[in-house]
Amino acid sequence: MSADKETSTQLSSLFRTILVAALLVGAGVLLKIFWDGRDQGEVDNNEFNSLVVTLRENRNRLQVHHIGGTVRTNANTVGGWGKILKGEMTVKQPWSVNYYVNMAEVTLDDYIWDAPTRTLIVRAPLVKPDLPNIDESKQVIAYDGPLITRTMQTELRKEIARGAKRQAVEEAAKPENMANASNAAREAMKKNIEQPLQAAGLTNISVVVRTPVDGKRVGGERWDVSRSIAEVLAERAGN
Repeated sequence: MSADKETSTQLSSLFRTILVAALLVGAGVLLKIFWDGRDQGEVDNNEFNSLVVTLRENRNRLQVHHIGGTVRTNANTVGGWGKILKGEMTVKQPWSVNYYVNMAEVTLDDYIWDAPTRTLIVRAPLVKPDLPNIDESKQVIAYDGPLITRTMQTELRKEIARGAKRQAVEEAAKPENMANASNAAREAMKKNIEQPLQAAGLTNISVVVRTPVDGKRVGGERWDVSRSIAEVLAERAGN
């Protein structure tokens, strides 16, 4: 074998060795990418499943706001001796109203999970005022009339109770009070959702709560056209 032919054979053998090594390295890289992608997919799925379970369990009735004050109520009645007696009663008494949101009204249709930004967007239900609490133990009462019988007192107290409740309900329903309650609900719901997420090990998640009065945009984007968690689950079930 001539020197040139021997050199050519050696170069050919070296080239084949390099080619085989390159193919092995390339296959290894592709295999790693495949396994890494599969592992990441499993992590994403497990996290999403944990997220769904945690949100389904959050069904409490959440108090979000409280207002109160003093209501002054007048009542008039007639009675006794052929209805010739007239009596008036004025009562000042403290009242309060709690506002709440019912987390049981928040379904998976109201949650939107944006995995790339790790943001959970929540559509909140309407804030509702609870029944007013009238503190009758701290009443300041004044009567006006020549003679107020026991029957007249009973009628006056009934009218006072109805009037005080009506005033408290009207005050709680005022737009400014409802707006304050809605703002408070946003922060209260955010904390209420974050705590069980952290307990479940779902960390670094940003929770954004949108109330009905906020409209349909977050950061200038129409978030409510995105797929909800319920839609994602329905799509999975269909596959």
